[in-house]
Amino acid sequence: MKRNIKLGLVSLALVNGAGADQLPVYPLNDIVVTATRTPQPIQNMVADMSVISAEDIRAAGQSTLAELLQTQPGVEISSNGGPGAATSIYLRGANAGHTLVLVDGMRIGSATTGATALENIPLDQIERIEILRGPASHLYGSDAIGGVIQIFTRSGKGAPAANFSAGVGNFNTQTLSAGYGGEFGDNRFNFQVGHEETDGISSYAPGNPGYQNQNQDKDGYRNTNLSVKLARTLAAGHEIGVDGFASQGRSHYDGITYAPDFTPLYTTDFYRDQTLSAFDVYSKNHINDRWQSLLRFGTGSDHSNEYSDVKDVFNTDQNQFLWQNDIAVGPGTALLGVERVVQKVSGTTAYSVSSRTIQSWFAGYQAHAGKHSFQANLRNDDNSQFGSHDTGYLGYSYQLAPRWRVGAGLGSAFKAPNFNDLYWPDAGNPDLRPERSRNKEASLHYDGGIDHFSAVYFDNQVSDLIAWAPIAPNSWVWKPANVNQASLRGVSLSGSIAVGAYLLNANLTLQKPEDAATGKLLINRAEQHGSVKLSRDLGAWKLAGELVFSGERYSDAGNTLKMGGYGLVNVSAGYALDKEWSLQARVNNLFDRQYELAQGYGTPGVNVFMGVRYQPAR
Repeated sequence: MKRNIKLGLVSLALVNGAGADQLPVYPLNDIVVTATRTPQPIQNMVADMSVISAEDIRAAGQSTLAELLQTQPGVEISSNGGPGAATSIYLRGANAGHTLVLVDGMRIGSATTGATALENIPLDQIERIEILRGPASHLYGSDAIGGVIQIFTRSGKGAPAANFSAGVGNFNTQTLSAGYGGEFGDNRFNFQVGHEETDGISSYAPGNPGYQNQNQDKDGYRNTNLSVKLARTLAAGHEIGVDGFASQGRSHYDGITYAPDFTPLYTTDFYRDQTLSAFDVYSKNHINDRWQSLLRFGTGSDHSNEYSDVKDVFNTDQNQFLWQNDIAVGPGTALLGVERVVQKVSGTTAYSVSSRTIQSWFAGYQAHAGKHSFQANLRNDDNSQFGSHDTGYLGYSYQLAPRWRVGAGLGSAFKAPNFNDLYWPDAGNPDLRPERSRNKEASLHYDGGIDHFSAVYFDNQVSDLIAWAPIAPNSWVWKPANVNQASLRGVSLSGSIAVGAYLLNANLTLQKPEDAATGKLLINRAEQHGSVKLSRDLGAWKLAGELVFSGERYSDAGNTLKMGGYGLVNVSAGYALDKEWSLQARVNNLFDRQYELAQGYGTPGVNVFMGVRYQPAR
């Protein structure tokens, strides 16, 4: 019976029939901002980037943000269990802390760990995601060695209206989201609230010592979230507004309690309460026909309480100021701005230094004239801990023919050491330098309406990587040090093509992310990974089948602990009851494959999610 259900779902996803809607044209005129900090059509971009649309997000069902990102070119993930478990992103083979994550332009990551808790950003709050691949410190400062992921929360458009969605799935999963937003007169607004909870799975997998010691309970997760956007047009070209986002999650996870000599005593259930938030006020002003200004004040926070044998508190607050000016010059736009970030940490750990200030200026120019597109950027970040750091970018693309263009780029980036590496009591190293990278890439693009294709070669050399090392030869005392070098080379292929009435989207990354000294693969990274999606619109029905795959990876620097490759099949179906109400069903891991995203940690088997959505047509 189980096999028949699975075969039926696959047949449904690939069914052939008449009356299919017109296939979507690749959105070359889609406006993006992350690659240049100014609104530009994606067809004019020199940098390598992609967009996840609202429709893609709605079709993701109970999938997590990380799982959705995993379907994009160059993105790998690891996770220490099911929903709510600590999750890492590896973009173009770079380290987990080498991807900058922004929510509506605001930093919300942890200054103690140097990463962003993607597991606590719910999909129901997201309207759109832009992914910029490749070093981008020339635009955003520290952390953007692998790239930038910018998340845009929902905004109000058109006549005021409500939206609603609810769903249920395996592991006693329940989701609920509702909002109200739109425009009236000179005002625009949106309010969105949501809640999700699940019993989850055991974070430890068979073979993990904790699992063998009988810690096989399910590790549940729940999250409550909200966002708000308010904007008012004071006069033509002048707008003030407020953006707010907050997400509070509780995730249970398995832990091992150790004796003073580090002998494991027993396993137990731990949990983490974590709140991510971002709030800003802004003023957008069209000073004259050639000059636009953005002034923004805000704060981004990551507050985490760990409940194990004792309670550990780790809080990060980042006060942020930005003044950005976009000035029309010749065929393009000049970019001039200043930025200030004050990072403060607090909690149960007594850091010898608990705050730092980063004062930055940036400048750039991007232009599109005839067959030529050009981008140049410079940025300086003056950090109160390690001093001044300069980064830059130079990119160019040329339209070979109406549908073909080529491009090339050179760029640099850096990542500042986090507070744990610098000031952890008795183990930090305040003399650490920033991690640095130098990247070169070349690209080929075909833009043919429905059919499009891109191939991007990248070569990112990262130096001064921070790793634990003995303070002297043969010493038993280890501390973080700038001792490693990494070589990140590869090719990213992506595109879509019409196959009869079907649309085929696919991407493949072939890469060599390795330790430059040993030639060993970096942990949790494969030499090949990608995804394939086949979809079909049949009037009220939207059907899709998806394959996400990855090659072998290693969980240790010596490449002795291997994790096997995997391929996961997911299928989804949506049915429009009318212009506003729709039903959705999704099956993840259709063939119930066993696989690992992090060695020793569990992953969900086959699971089903079904939901209903009310979304007014715009």
